[in-house]
Amino acid sequence: MVLGKLIFQNLQKFGFPYPIDKSVCTSWAKDIPKGGETIIYTSCMYQTASLSDIFSKFIPYAEKLSSLSALAKLVKPSKEEIDRAYRILQNISLMLKRRGVQFGYLYESEPYSGAILLELGYLDEFAEYAKIVTDFFKQKGIKRIITVDPHTHNALLRYKEFTNFDVDVVSYFELLGNVKARMQGEIVVHDSCLYSRFLGKREVYRSLLNSSGLKLVEDELATEKDTSYCCGGPIKPVNRELSEKIARLRVEQLKRLSENIVVVCPMCYANLSKYHKILDFAEVVE
Repeated sequence: MVLGKLIFQNLQKFGFPYPIDKSVCTSWAKDIPKGGETIIYTSCMYQTASLSDIFSKFIPYAEKLSSLSALAKLVKPSKEEIDRAYRILQNISLMLKRRGVQFGYLYESEPYSGAILLELGYLDEFAEYAKIVTDFFKQKGIKRIITVDPHTHNALLRYKEFTNFDVDVVSYFELLGNVKARMQGEIVVHDSCLYSRFLGKREVYRSLLNSSGLKLVEDELATEKDTSYCCGGPIKPVNRELSEKIARLRVEQLKRLSENIVVVCPMCYANLSKYHKILDFAEVVE
């Protein structure tokens, strides 16, 4: 069984690329109405990003597996990892509420975006799954989705290529207006490749950080749109050694500019944080 089919079957059966206790995805939410025309959408990315390293080890052997169920029961985020993910999501939610943004949350019925199918190149399976999720959103009467990570944002926008997806998709960055720094001093930003090069969000979050009182350290060979490079995460399923080498080199490059490295993507955090303390955007501003 090819990996794409296996993932698609898991999505149909479990609502996620592998079996997972849905409470891991939803327990961060506090006092958010259920459902509504506008929702905050996590796709369980922050909550499970730390598991990507473990599951990527098994991707080369996936065609020999009839199921990932047994494996999934053996691994789950550590308490430290899940507590951190919850704090970030709660900070995002609080920042939106403080600015008068009204939204709901789907809790246990929140579907996964299908990003992994798209990014591994399983376009047929992604197209089929996109139709399922599009129909689900329509049934729920959802008209606007607030995303919190680049992979989910990108996947939703790509739905339009395969289905009649007409929901407004907006990143939470775009709804914040102004923010205040939670810390002082200099920072360096590691850009999400998706946000920076494909989704046009690079200047949105950089402008917010600049106006917060933090000082962004820039370098034309390390942090510019066309010269900064990836965290190494996307290549991990194909070549783990190269992925880890890229991550180490990227961290060393950024550390020369500042010890305070800020990311805007949970997957970038997962790949870089093995080599240095990494901060998320929602940990440094409010």
